[in-house]
Amino acid sequence: MRKSLPDSDHVTIELAKDVETFLQEQVEAGVCASPSELVNDAIRSLRESQRMPFKVSRELEAWLLASAGKSTIPLTKRHFEAIRKRLRVRTGSASS
Repeated sequence: MRKSLPDSDHVTIELAKDVETFLQEQVEAGVCASPSELVNDAIRSLRESQRMPFKVSRELEAWLLASAGKSTIPLTKRHFEAIRKRLRVRTGSASS
């Protein structure tokens, strides 16, 4: 039997304790403004990855190999906000 979501603007889900803890840590670290924002972003990301499977092209492989020896910087809230904005533009999603 297939379960469906209720017809509503809000859905209540039960999270495993470790997932709930991680979600709270992400909000406190400023990765997202609210648990709902992070969950929406994660589900949109899953949807997008299922729509367009990831392929390693020769160009990507060359870029990754060239980048492997370069220094890195830690990602900040500003980086994640820019990523979300680009994803929303690309998918036509409204901000949540």
